[in-house]
Amino acid sequence: MVKMASRKEEAAGAARAGADLDRPIAGEDPATGSLEEAQRWVTVYHQLVDLEQTLFDAMAAKIPAMPPAARREAEETNVPVLLTQLERFKHRLEYWRGRRDALQRGSDEADEESSRTA
Repeated sequence: MVKMASRKEEAAGAARAGADLDRPIAGEDPATGSLEEAQRWVTVYHQLVDLEQTLFDAMAAKIPAMPPAARREAEETNVPVLLTQLERFKHRLEYWRGRRDALQRGSDEADEESSRTA
């Protein structure tokens, strides 16, 4: 039973972390002064947005054909979790696009941008 509780706590923690729009991925440095690093995170978050959108689209296509109990469960649990992750990844992608653009314009502007939005 301890193992089950641990899994539930782990899942709940992951759900809370996934809902934090500003939570960076391990290794992410929102204050980086490197244009290459900023572009790398644009690519990472673009890929994650694409993945979550593909998963959401597939789920949305299957849900209407499910039995009512399964449909209700998917709508009440799966859909909100996936949409929260999608929103977070889009938020982080927007941040990194802005950071990249600021770094392209010049470092003073990038420093100001980083302190406002990180």
